[in-house]
Amino acid sequence: MKKGNSFLTLNFLGIFFLVSTLIAQGDFNLEDLNPNSSTYGQVIGPDDYLGDICIVFFGHEY
Repeated sequence: MKKGNSFLTLNFLGIFFLVSTLIAQGDFNLEDLNPNSSTYGQVIGPDDYLGDICIVFFGHEY
């Protein structure tokens, strides 16, 4: 690999990670609508589960 190509690749990766950090998912809070949940009816968000593995699913029911 040429030296110029390596520099361009590093530049691209640096810009990519900077932009992806700036446009990452922001924090949000929603009401828990799951009647089987211990937090049913409460307003919760991902920040309530810091340090835990959190899978967020936005399902749609017709």
